Amino acid sequence: ILLATIILLSSPTLAQAQFVDAPKREYRAVWLTTIKGLDWPREEHRGDYAAQRAHLTTILDSLQAIHINTILLQTRIRGDVIYPSEIEPFAPVFSGQHGVAPDYDPLAFAIEECHRRGMQLHAWLVTIPLGDAAYVKGHGRQSLPAKRRSQCTRFKGAWYMEPSHPGTAQHLSALIEGLVTRYDIDGLHFDYIRYPDRTNGYPDASLHRKYGRGLSLADWRRSNVTRIATAVYNVVKE
Repeated sequence: ILLATIILLSSPTLAQAQFVDAPKREYRAVWLTTIKGLDWPREEHRGDYAAQRAHLTTILDSLQAIHINTILLQTRIRGDVIYPSEIEPFAPVFSGQHGVAPDYDPLAFAIEECHRRGMQLHAWLVTIPLGDAAYVKGHGRQSLPAKRRSQCTRFKGAWYMEPSHPGTAQHLSALIEGLVTRYDIDGLHFDYIRYPDRTNGYPDASLHRKYGRGLSLADWRRSNVTRIATAVYNVVKE
């Protein structure tokens, strides 16, 4: 042991070779946004499914040309998704109508096209926000506030999944279980897995008193978010 230590200390190059591993693959990723037609599908292609598919292949070809190897595709937008689901409605960005699916599966198509180019596809999910009142109303009875009012909170004109409600972790776990079971995605990314911005006045004081278990409000809120992440992690690993 002493001899080995002397050799390593006297040879910085050898020491580096022993303890530092070079990354096997450089991570070059791009966020591909679906909300409001910001990236894909474009608003002018709404309802034109052939144009949507052609546009995505053009985007991917351009990204491949500059050596992007990972696409982070916005898969859950605001309590709705871009693939057929029994749990949440279809987002309106493809057909132009809430809950109406296009004539193809956008997520399956995107995965196939990414893998064809040697790219990974990671599903990017907006976690807690459900959209403003008008957006939620557009989904009618299929919206989460309409189906599960007790696990949703309205705050400053928008709806959110309530992190303190046990049903939130259960709902997201079920949604993601279906996603990772049915689709060959290469990763999951959570966006907005937190309470709303500027939470002054956020109406969870009574819930904190009831379920806070002696924790401060801040610690209790953190524990609620941790519970959601843990539940989803366990489902994915299973």
